Amino acid sequence: MILVAVVCLAALSASIGASYEATTNVNQVFTSTTTLGVTVSTSISQSQQLFNGGFTVPATTGTNLACELWALNFTAATGEYVYGNFTTYNPVGFFVVQQPTYQSWVNAGTCGNAAESISTQLITTSYHFNATIPSSGVWAIVFVNSSNAKNADGELLANIAPVTGAATFTQPVVLTTTITSLTISSPTATGQAPSIAGFPLFSIILGAALGLIGTLFMRRRKTS
Repeated sequence: MILVAVVCLAALSASIGASYEATTNVNQVFTSTTTLGVTVSTSISQSQQLFNGGFTVPATTGTNLACELWALNFTAATGEYVYGNFTTYNPVGFFVVQQPTYQSWVNAGTCGNAAESISTQLITTSYHFNATIPSSGVWAIVFVNSSNAKNADGELLANIAPVTGAATFTQPVVLTTTITSLTISSPTATGQAPSIAGFPLFSIILGAALGLIGTLFMRRRKTS
């Protein structure tokens, strides 16, 4: 009888101590870096200042001229780029022409011809100009004042930019790729062994042990 009780209690202890485990979550992250080469071409221009300062185009007062001219002469090669800006207190005409053309205007007493100019602005007090030189030689930035009463005072900034060449370089571009591997599982848990619905496992085992002990005790009394 004692042996039976010990066996039952051992079974109870083993059942209470039983547990069940599940796999925990696992996250793995892999990062790879790739360097790509991108070729970039760019033009290099070296700008040269032609003029930066004030100028005055006189009025025609006391003359028989229809206008007065003022010019800035400069030497340029084919494909070079002349640009700048100016402001004046009185309206003027603006032209960029070859120097011989300008000289012919002066000799003829004319006040400019837009058809002969690569950049033109008529009757203005300010202008941002730019033009590509079509042929090598001496060129002139020309201002024309047609007033017979007021001088045309102004400020001029002029530059020329010869294209000296082109540069090619490779610019590295870094590309980063992240790949994530994720394994999902149930959370780890520890619990009791299964039991009959409505009856705790401990009560079932204890009841069976006591019932067996009682049966053996009754049989022993009958045989004595």
